[in-house]
Amino acid sequence: MIDQIKNKTLNSSVENLKKETQNTSKAKTIVKKVDNTTKTDPSNYDGKVSQFITKEKIKSMSKEPPIDKASTTRIKEAIKNGNYPVDLAKVADALFDAYKEMK
Repeated sequence: MIDQIKNKTLNSSVENLKKETQNTSKAKTIVKKVDNTTKTDPSNYDGKVSQFITKEKIKSMSKEPPIDKASTTRIKEAIKNGNYPVDLAKVADALFDAYKEMK
């Protein structure tokens, strides 16, 4: 049964890829000239990395791990117990998207 699902998914994915490549070859691209002649004065910066976050906030964020330990532990336990749900369609789509990006 899984082989049937894989074959159906792969066949439809290959057909979609063929359609996409045909459509992209017909697309027209407009390129605009970039003006790099203006220089910015570094003394005008107010210490912010961007308008949304300051250097102090970045320093405080670097002190804690960038992951949610509770969620990670919950997922590890579910995998260990064998009750972690796997959606084959999502996995196949992600693999196919990664394959398309490689080309």
